[in-house]
Amino acid sequence: MLLDSNQNKQQILDEFLKICPFDGWTNEALSKAFSNCGVDEKFSSLIFENGLLDLAEFYFSSQNEKALALIEKIENFHQKKIRDKIRFALYARFEVEKNHKIALQRLLNFYLDPKNFTSLKNGPKPLIQGFSICFKIADFIWKTLNDPSTDFNFYTKRLTLAKIIFRSLFVFLKDEDESFSKTKKFIDLEIEKVMQFEKFKGRFKKFSSRSKKILCEFILDEKGSPKSPKEIIKNLPFFRL
Repeated sequence: MLLDSNQNKQQILDEFLKICPFDGWTNEALSKAFSNCGVDEKFSSLIFENGLLDLAEFYFSSQNEKALALIEKIENFHQKKIRDKIRFALYARFEVEKNHKIALQRLLNFYLDPKNFTSLKNGPKPLIQGFSICFKIADFIWKTLNDPSTDFNFYTKRLTLAKIIFRSLFVFLKDEDESFSKTKKFIDLEIEKVMQFEKFKGRFKKFSSRSKKILCEFILDEKGSPKSPKEIIKNLPFFRL
């Protein structure tokens, strides 16, 4: 088996997740995971070049794959409304994290640790990765939904969903219910807020478009040339009284 194969990485990750709740998302925990798997730590840079950061990337990538397997089991998933597809996809994504809550909390502590900023090795990288991971999970969900966006909407959709994921994570970590009902309820409310905003934005665009049309008809003649001030004043509503 190749040292940097996914199979070897998964074996080390599985061992790390057993140690992490006690030792934290630390280099010490990673060293123990290597030792327990019978892998010489001198090969660590070959397997996880950037150490804990690459380990986290691999973790979330493998968790996305597990979530995808759950999503594919949902009956008529792609025939559902967009809000329901997002909702069920988020449920599935948090479902695969149920057994790793403490590890997630340790990872969050690692991302937010102020000591990183005085470390020559990490610096702001952990914090940056913490935000980028939410975006990548959002990207994974939108791709699972076969979203065709390629323009500005591509980024706004992912940023909006990434925000929901980030906010939901804090609820999830404190949700003691086996079916994480509080998290699901929070996700539902967040999606509803977005949908309500999109409806308002759609109505506003229609209103703006109609207002623009009325204004153009008011100040321009049939040839598209500006009307004379006298003609504009003549057509003002209060001059018709």
